[in-house]
Amino acid sequence: MLDLLFNPISTFLIILMLVTLLYVGAGKLGPKYKTAKYKLESYACGEQDTGGKRQHSYGFFHVAFFFTVLHVGALLLATAPQGSGAFLAIILIGTMAVTAVALYLGRK
Repeated sequence: MLDLLFNPISTFLIILMLVTLLYVGAGKLGPKYKTAKYKLESYACGEQDTGGKRQHSYGFFHVAFFFTVLHVGALLLATAPQGSGAFLAIILIGTMAVTAVALYLGRK
């Protein structure tokens, strides 16, 4: 009997039923859309949103990309095997760094 209970399929079905019961129960306890019209309004950072078109800046993307490239390179170097594998990892990190610098300088 315990083998059937701890079977992955039956465990998944039991958890699925519990989550469904919690979801339905929370839906019954929560306010309805007819009485809570504020749920349908746009809201941004504590202020009412006018809904106008905004200009987004992606300048931070290049910094984040460079940061990610360096950290992935450091992880690759730390986990690379010794010998020729380490040399290939260093070549890959150098290529990634040159690409990141080119992207950063090319954004202007």
